[in-house]
Amino acid sequence: MIVVLNLFDLIPGQEAVYAEYLRRVQSLLDRHRARVLCYGQTRARFMEGQSQEYCGIIAYESPDDLCRFSRDPEFAEIRALRDRSTTNYALTVVEQVGIEETARILAGEAQRTEK
Repeated sequence: MIVVLNLFDLIPGQEAVYAEYLRRVQSLLDRHRARVLCYGQTRARFMEGQSQEYCGIIAYESPDDLCRFSRDPEFAEIRALRDRSTTNYALTVVEQVGIEETARILAGEAQRTEK
């Protein structure tokens, strides 16, 4: 599974533009087997750093699904709505492997570095 973390701010006065993007993007996400795990306004921040106003977490079954979504001509049509209504956008793609597997991977990397 691939998880995409979207953090962003809305440009003041562009809320209706972004709302239109949201209304149109859901059917594309469905088409590409994506699930919205969480979407909404940020309510609290516990550490210093970036503090984007909105957060969306989207899961894709495979990297191929994410690529197909990103290259979909219908997405290209509505992407401009997102781009002109948001700022301070951070998009991070994570492959879901879990805490234990990540620890094993990191331990293996550490052992190779020590040799």
